[in-house]
Parts: sequence; structure tokens; C-alpha cells
Amino acid sequence: MIHVFRRAGAAGVALLCIALAGCGGGDNPGPPAVSGEVKIGLLAPLTGGNVEAGHDAQRGAELAGRLINAGEAWSGYSDGRIWGPSGRARLSIVTLDTKSDRQRAADGAATLVSGDGVVGLVGAFGADATLDASQRAERLQTPFVSGDAAFTALTERGLSWFFRAGPDAADYGGAFLSLLRNAEQPGQEHRRVAVLYSNDATGTDLSSIVTEYGEEAGYQIVANAPYEPGDADPSAAVAAVRAAAPDVVLMTANLGAGERIGKAFQASGYTPPAVVVYGAPAEAARLAAIPGFAGRVSRQVSWSLPITRANPLAAAVTERYQHDFGAPMTAEAASAFTAVTIFARAIEDAGSSEREQIRSALVAIDLPGDATIMPWNGVRFDGTHQNTLSATAVEQDTDGTFATVYPRDLATTTVNWPPPGSPAPATGASAGSGTRAASTGARNG
Repeated sequence: MIHVFRRAGAAGVALLCIALAGCGGGDNPGPPAVSGEVKIGLLAPLTGGNVEAGHDAQRGAELAGRLINAGEAWSGYSDGRIWGPSGRARLSIVTLDTKSDRQRAADGAATLVSGDGVVGLVGAFGADATLDASQRAERLQTPFVSGDAAFTALTERGLSWFFRAGPDAADYGGAFLSLLRNAEQPGQEHRRVAVLYSNDATGTDLSSIVTEYGEEAGYQIVANAPYEPGDADPSAAVAAVRAAAPDVVLMTANLGAGERIGKAFQASGYTPPAVVVYGAPAEAARLAAIPGFAGRVSRQVSWSLPITRANPLAAAVTERYQHDFGAPMTAEAASAFTAVTIFARAIEDAGSSEREQIRSALVAIDLPGDATIMPWNGVRFDGTHQNTLSATAVEQDTDGTFATVYPRDLATTTVNWPPPGSPAPATGASAGSGTRAASTGARNG
């Protein structure tokens, strides 16, 4: 077991080394002006709400630091200009607990920069926390790379120091509509869509995007039903969806929403023919576990374990993560890992740990897809500092596990939804726990 892991681990670090272009000397002539400890600050909820995501992010960031610093400790490494034992510098992750509070996230950004001397920030999690923390980073002229917050407005503020590596809500909305098109059979009418969304920045953002894009593409949005985050009784929103009788529900889900909304549907005696969950991947799994929802639930993801099979670097890193932390890598861990490695590459390209030079290197960065562990085409920031090469995937619950159905080149199965206009069978006590969506032959074409 240990021998097998060592082989995979060495290959993974060698691949990461190549991706960073930091172990073989890079393109910058002369010795870089980087030495000693270089600190990256991570803002993450380690207590309060969303604790699991925060700890996963911390582990992902720490793993990135371990691999970047490993250097010649792993076979296959050549001398490094900056990182590794033969380099001059060592990457360190400094984590601050935001307690899922936006004010603490903003104050924490200032503490990490002014008190701990970090040269860059990652994390924050959630639209509000990222908004405030990135605004504080802007005033402190410190680069901030977000790998997880999809709120569209984050890159619409004209900030010079904020960069989003992951997809935004427009990417997710576009992927949802592409999935709808792929699931249509020749001559089949468009599916009718309801949006069940949290009444917060993330939910209203997605609702407005899908409504605009969907109507432009000829899809009928039959309901926009908001629910209050944390509301123990979302029955009013569920009733609005039921009255609209959609073919597909796009649902935003923050912490705890999957089970609450699933039980509200169950109590109403109605289950939508298909549900696509946008938000925490774990909430889709909780929704799929509600009697009547098996086989009906899909989820939009920026990363997942099945996707790693197509990426040797991702496969090696996820194996190392499992070995080091005794748990599977998650999307939150992968996002933090990626943000840290982007910083490491920018520091390498800049040949400096000065914040302005790191920012300039981020503006110019251009990484191919196989240099990340994400299902992206690479990393390249546009004028708003949105990564134009990021992408999303969609997975569907199939016999208790989630399998990739979109995009086509990553799909391991085909999307299986009832045809448009199919009646939704009743759920609740009369339906029993074995209710499943009808098989239709809709395919990811």
C-alpha cells in the first residue's frame, strides 16, 4: 500500500512541478528576488456554519503547500528556482477562521495582510464574505484569488486586485441550458423550467441569469420561487413550484437546504420530474436521499472525484489527499488547492514576492488545462479578472451515486429525465421510499 502510494505521489508532485514551471528553472533569467517564508492567507469558516467546507479548504490549501515545498524530497524533481529544497523560498499557508461571518472575513483579510504579512489571499466562501473581504484586499493592495464564489458581481466592480479562478454564475447558467438542449430528443418540445432559489445574493444572481438566458434561448421559465435561507418551512416556495408544474427545477442550495426542501416537497405529495442543484454538492446528495427523489436529482459542480479520472495530475493529487487526510478530496479542497497553486505559479513568473509584481503576473498568467486539477481548459484572466477558461460539469444521481452527464467529453453516462409534459407522480406516505423517475431515453447528445 505504501509503495503504491509513493509511486503515485511522486508522479503527482512531478506533474505539479511541471505545471508550475518552477522546478526546472522557468523562463526568468538570473536568481529570483524571493527567499525565506512566503505566506498565503486563507479565509475559511472553521467554526460556525459551513464548517466542513472550511476544513476541507484548509486541507486543500495545506496540501498545495506541501507539494510545492516538497521539491527534491520526491523523485523526479530537478532543482527549483524558488520552491523546493534547492529553491530559496518556502510557501506557508496562514488560515483565519471567518466563522461564516462577512464582517469577520473582511477584518480577517486586514489581519492576514497587516498582521501576518501574507502576500496574497484565497478563500472567504460565500458571496457576501467574498465581496467584503475582496474589497478590503483592494484597499490594502493585496491580490485575492477566489476559487469558489460564483456571484457575478464580484468581477463587475472594476477591482484591480481581485481574481476569480472558478466559474461564475453565468457559466453555471449556461451549462444548465446546454444540458437542457442536450437532453432533448429530435422534435421534442423545450422543457418548462422553474427556479427555486435562496433569497440571497447567490440565489437572486442565478435566478436573474437563468431567466434572462433561458428566455433568450426559447425556454419558458414558469416560476421563480424564492425561499429564505435557513427557513425551516419553505412550503410556500415549494407550493409555487408545484402549481407551475415544471419539467425541470433549478434549485439553489446552501447549508441544510437539500433536506429541508426535499421534505417540504414530500409533505406536499409532489416530486418534480427532475431537479438540478446549484450550490453545495452535499446538499444534492441529501435531497436525493429523500424518498421519491432517487434518480431525479442532478448537481452542478466545478470539480468532483469522478472527473479526476481524465486528468493524471488530479488523480495523483486526490490520492495524496486521501492518504494525508483520510478522506476523499472535495470541491472546496480542490478550489483552495488550485488557488494556492495559481499563486505559486504567479510568484514564480514574477520572480518576486512583491504584491504588485504578483498581481501583474496574475494578469498575464496562461496555464493549460492539464496544469490544474480542475475540469477546465486552463487559467487565463480577462479584463475583469474572470478566468475565461474555467468550466462546470453536471452529475446525475444514478443508483445512489453521482455520475457525470455534462459536458460530453467528461460524461460517463447519459442524462435520464422524463420527457416534457410527463406527470409527476405523487410522493409522501402513498408513494413509498422506492419512487423513481421514469426512464425516458433522453440523452446527452
